[in-house]
Amino acid sequence: MDNQAQFEMKVSNLANRFLYNSLTTPQRLLPLAERIARDGQKLAKEYDEQQRIQSVAEELLKVMDGSLYLVDRLADAILTKDYQHLSEDELVDELGKIEGNSDEEERLIQLLMESIQSNLQQGITLEEIYYENYLTEYAASLMEIYVIQHLKNQEEFLNELQPLIKTNRDSEVPYGIFVRVSNNFKKELARQYYRYETVVKLMETDAH
Repeated sequence: MDNQAQFEMKVSNLANRFLYNSLTTPQRLLPLAERIARDGQKLAKEYDEQQRIQSVAEELLKVMDGSLYLVDRLADAILTKDYQHLSEDELVDELGKIEGNSDEEERLIQLLMESIQSNLQQGITLEEIYYENYLTEYAASLMEIYVIQHLKNQEEFLNELQPLIKTNRDSEVPYGIFVRVSNNFKKELARQYYRYETVVKLMETDAH
């Protein structure tokens, strides 16, 4: 098996393990799910409708940027052979500080707003849209951090991947592979994890 295929297998196996853990012990992600549900409820009460949609789009774009940022960090570490800044605490901390990529930001927010508008017209509430999308994106970033934690100790193997990485994010290693694995993770989590209504009911139960 070549290095690229080995890398994909390792990433995929680790992502599946994180997914399995998240689904078999759903309380692991529950504090996060409840926080996201509450944030969505707050956003849905603020401003006028257009402003609400824009706020949700901006928050979703920020969390989507997190995933790409993490893969960038792994690629940089492999290219420089320096793995000491990939600790879980450091990456989680940086995830909360990500700002959008200004060149593309306006266009992407516009696209997200159109998509949100279309979902609203189909009868899905803004709270649900925010919860379902933010949860899967943020959980995918946590999955990527989990994967990176297990990979970073395999320095010899990672160093061999160096020739496969293109700096313009155009290479299968690590970009294409992480995108595929991450999309699959998000689809499965959205399909099998607590829906918005369930989390709201759990929050109401906790409050009594």
